[in-house]
Amino acid sequence: MRNLLEQWGSKYGSAEVQPLVDGVWRCSLDGETYILKRRTNRTRAWEEYDLLQWLKEHNQPVSLFLCTTEGVPWAEYQGSFYVFYPYLDGTPGNALDVMEPSLAGEVGAKLAKLHQALETYGSRLEFPGFGLFHEVSSYAWPTVQSYSSQKFHYRLHDLGQDISTQLVNPYEALPRQLIHRDLHPGNLLFNDGRLVGILDFDRVRIGIRLFDICYLSTGVLSSCFSESNKRERWLGFVQDLLKGYNAVQPLEKTEGHVFLYVIYLIQLLFIAYHLDEGNTNLADVNLAVLFWIYDQHDYLQPLIEKAVTSSGRDVVTRE
Repeated sequence: MRNLLEQWGSKYGSAEVQPLVDGVWRCSLDGETYILKRRTNRTRAWEEYDLLQWLKEHNQPVSLFLCTTEGVPWAEYQGSFYVFYPYLDGTPGNALDVMEPSLAGEVGAKLAKLHQALETYGSRLEFPGFGLFHEVSSYAWPTVQSYSSQKFHYRLHDLGQDISTQLVNPYEALPRQLIHRDLHPGNLLFNDGRLVGILDFDRVRIGIRLFDICYLSTGVLSSCFSESNKRERWLGFVQDLLKGYNAVQPLEKTEGHVFLYVIYLIQLLFIAYHLDEGNTNLADVNLAVLFWIYDQHDYLQPLIEKAVTSSGRDVVTRE
């Protein structure tokens, strides 16, 4: 690890290194903290570096990759590629009650501003596309059916029918742009009620902008699903999130109509992923989340559509 870190300068070789999760390390040196992360290839590292520079110039709360002594934003070591950047101070969203209305509105507004910046990025077309519907129909749906059809045959059949009739045509008309694609609460940092950091742009792709909002919504629900008191507050969180977003960037009426169906697709992806990993416990949790939302569809749908079409002017965000 020392030889790797010294590619950013000899002083970094003496940093104290602590593994966090697979492929991620916290590095401490002279009172400063950095993050070291493994990346798949140098091309993606360059793309992320350029994007982060653009976002920083457009007042987005991101941390920039440091360049090595050779002037590149990545280092190669033992056949792998790594990026290195300053740690952003803040409390991760998964350590806070992000369902608190002011936080939900803050996140919605800042996500809208992030989307506005991503939409105007000049090199956005260099990023590959992400077809959510295709991923689900070709991979997740068959995987989930194979695992759950015997126990949930009729419910899966009804869900599939509803997705086919309510989502297929509107899906093609949904606004598409660069999206974060991994916007879970742990990738959001807060300080004194403000969103001060957005992490991990290595999964950025061109996709439906609604994906990020729905991904965050279902991520929040999944993280607290076992706590009934928090679970019952989820609708309020979604409404505040959507209103905060609308205060900055109005969503289209069609996005309100398909909001829950996009969440269903995301949940199916989560279930299939956990099944592929052999983690049936997490697959079952996400299956329970899916059916919990689906069973309340008729109740949730008009309330979400109303939140999408609201002006959002009553939402207070903090600059």
